[in-house]
Amino acid sequence: MGCGYRFTLLALCLVGLCVADDAPPVKASAATWADKLKKDLLLNYDRNLRPTQYYNVTNVEVNMEIRHVDIDEDNSIFTVSGWLKMKWNDDKLKWNPDDYGKLNVIRTNPESVWRPDLVLYNNARPSDIEHYGMTNVLIYNTGEVLWVPPTDYHANCKLNLRFWPFDQQTCFVKIGSWTFDGYKLNISEFGKAKVDIDVDNNEWTVLDLATDIHTTIYECCPEPYMDIRYNVTLQRQSSTHRAIVISPAFVIMLLALSVFWLPPNCGEKIVLNGIIALIVTVFLIYFATQLPAMSGNTPLIVTFFSTTLYLVAFGTILSVIVLRMSRTKHADPVPHVFKKQLDGCLGSVLGVGSGSLSSIEDKEAAVGEIGDAKQRDWCRLAGFIDRLAFLVYLVIFIISAVYHSL
Repeated sequence: MGCGYRFTLLALCLVGLCVADDAPPVKASAATWADKLKKDLLLNYDRNLRPTQYYNVTNVEVNMEIRHVDIDEDNSIFTVSGWLKMKWNDDKLKWNPDDYGKLNVIRTNPESVWRPDLVLYNNARPSDIEHYGMTNVLIYNTGEVLWVPPTDYHANCKLNLRFWPFDQQTCFVKIGSWTFDGYKLNISEFGKAKVDIDVDNNEWTVLDLATDIHTTIYECCPEPYMDIRYNVTLQRQSSTHRAIVISPAFVIMLLALSVFWLPPNCGEKIVLNGIIALIVTVFLIYFATQLPAMSGNTPLIVTFFSTTLYLVAFGTILSVIVLRMSRTKHADPVPHVFKKQLDGCLGSVLGVGSGSLSSIEDKEAAVGEIGDAKQRDWCRLAGFIDRLAFLVYLVIFIISAVYHSL
């Protein structure tokens, strides 16, 4: 029984070996024209060397298309996302299409060929110079190489927030070769740089995009170095800021002015000034959290609110003075200098002349009725100070509003 089983197993193994010997061999997939072309082109190709003689110039044509922009105000960083088109000729990557089945273009990994070392000069993140995505390059039979990688630039930008939240900012990205001077690598522009925003920024919109090409000689080296600069002008979209900041500022002005139209002996003047001061302080704290600390160009709206805080404080002092004038029983008459102004044209214009007392006498003073002539004159003087302060504050607020709008 055991011998028969071993004999049968041996026979099956011999049959399997015979069948395996008779089976046709498995062939590898046939190489394409692209495989052959790439193998021939990159054989002995050094991607670290510039693809021309050392005495020749490599012309690199560039063009940018911006897809998204943003500004980090706290760190003064301008972010640009988009596509950077680069085109140059590589003398070592030419072929005759007839020798490769009429194939006139191939696509390959960008790390397999030489690329211009274009980097962002005003890079806000010096440790990171990988600005480009590793998309394929297109190589044409004429030796022309086209590379259109997605880009992500983070550039330093000097911001001026003086007219915040109605400000415009002009930032730029400066791109150039890091190791090749202008005698080895020439930068030029093909086509016009354009803006094609995919998703609108909630705060910024691009107004203009301009291009400049510069040649600079640095102290370290006698050779000229070329760079291309894209200047981007952005406008802040201020609809939200108008509702949050500008409208309350207008209301605060009205409240601050209305204090001076309350009767001189009205104690609520101080309470209203205190409320206004609290509101202004809250807004100043809000600005401190929203805006970076910048020297030399403090936003005008912040200057307006801080000036308003001082005006409200001074208005509170005036309110204390007029309250004391109108509520205290005075033994001495109003000084002649002030009495002359009260009875003159200025007093009539401000509504505190001798025939305009009803508006001031509508309440009783704290110490009794305003009845005698001396007390009436002191009450008129208190009203005079209130009305005059109103005019001064009105002029200051108008000048502040006009200056901010300019």
